[in-house]
Amino acid sequence: MGIFKLFGKKPGREESNSSDKPASKKTRVKGQNTVIGQFQDDEALTHSLTEKKHIARATERKIDAIEFEMSRDMGRPKTLQSKSPVDEPLKRTGPNQFHSDFIATDFQSTIALSLPTTELLLGHTELNAPSMAQTESIPLLEEAAILFATGQIKVAEHMLRSAIDLDNLGNATPLAWFMLFDLYQIEQNQYAFESLSLDYAGKYETSPPVWRNPETSGNEPESKDESAIPSLTFPSKLDGDIIKLLQKLNNFSENSKVLKIDFGRVKSVDPVGCGLLLRAIRNLKKSKHDLVLVAAQNLTEQIRSILEVGRRDETEAPWLLLLEVLQLLQLKEVFEEASIDYCVTFEVSPPAFEAPTSKVTTAVAEAVPEVDTSDRFLMPKFIEGSTDELVKQITTHSKLHDLVILDCSQLERVEFGASAQLLNGLVPISSTKNKSIQFHEVNYLVMHLFNAMGLKNVAAIFPRKQS
Repeated sequence: MGIFKLFGKKPGREESNSSDKPASKKTRVKGQNTVIGQFQDDEALTHSLTEKKHIARATERKIDAIEFEMSRDMGRPKTLQSKSPVDEPLKRTGPNQFHSDFIATDFQSTIALSLPTTELLLGHTELNAPSMAQTESIPLLEEAAILFATGQIKVAEHMLRSAIDLDNLGNATPLAWFMLFDLYQIEQNQYAFESLSLDYAGKYETSPPVWRNPETSGNEPESKDESAIPSLTFPSKLDGDIIKLLQKLNNFSENSKVLKIDFGRVKSVDPVGCGLLLRAIRNLKKSKHDLVLVAAQNLTEQIRSILEVGRRDETEAPWLLLLEVLQLLQLKEVFEEASIDYCVTFEVSPPAFEAPTSKVTTAVAEAVPEVDTSDRFLMPKFIEGSTDELVKQITTHSKLHDLVILDCSQLERVEFGASAQLLNGLVPISSTKNKSIQFHEVNYLVMHLFNAMGLKNVAAIFPRKQS
């Protein structure tokens, strides 16, 4: 009986065996599937944990790599983030084209300049978009503009200075002068600017461009008063691109014991940006800097929006940044609640609250209108990194105006990669029926970059008057 019972058989009833076999077989298969299912679940869990560990390491390595680049760049001259020697002599490669051994020689451009005559170049003729004719492109000047856009300031200066000395660009030579004037103005090199002004006045027997002091140029004032607090405003997205802002923050920290940091514009954060900011804040705590935090609670809200209790993301940086900011704000009860959530999520002991040893002051961000409803859209001082937010704002502005005028009076520099993104972002606007785009008051370095990158094909470009 034991044997028959084991195999599902009953003695003396062979006819019923066939009906019992499928049921017994199904039981065995079900049991096997349960075991296999449990094994697959365990394997999937193990794979998921391993994958998260790899992602976490990758995120930390990315943060380390960005910080390494920052520390390496900080060891270079401030006006030249390039490995290229700046004193390399320029060599002639063809008509109106000069380069050094470390400058690309295959640069080609088919984009025409936006200036029809020498009178217009010298600012004696009013600009009118419909009448602007296309003239021959000047590759040397466009190459200098690209070098400036990529941060090779000294190389660009060397090229423009050589072009002026050789004086072989014909009617386009004044453009080289204006580009160099703009370069010295942006670099705040007043001595070189005034020296160039004397040469310009002697050559053209006309008044040179006027030096614009920072406090009267229309840009955000940067007071030279030693009692002024250096201020840094973070952009709408807190990601890996903030490394350039953190470089400025590091420079400010070397010259001032008090720093003002504004988070009022932050609308989103990611783990990499949180990791970079976390390290910067910890360094400021170690150096015992006094801080003025503007809209810090807005930052905590954006960090909370990407966190979930019990969910282990690729890095702990957002959680740790949240706890760090709450300590700076001296919100002990809120800190303890967040530390318990962090403890539950990562199964670690909750960190203890540590009040800041330096002075921390909070401030409310000034109200900034989301949409520019004026006739002109004011472009920022610098365009670098991602241009998604800028293009979004221009698009919103364009919905209110058929003629989209982009005021570049404050715009000093456009990063090379950002110019390509800006072009792609403006194409849909320019292709809309009855819509047209115009850049006004563009400095000559940016104008030649725009020409080289093809923005002239989607918008009219009006250079800044030299007066």
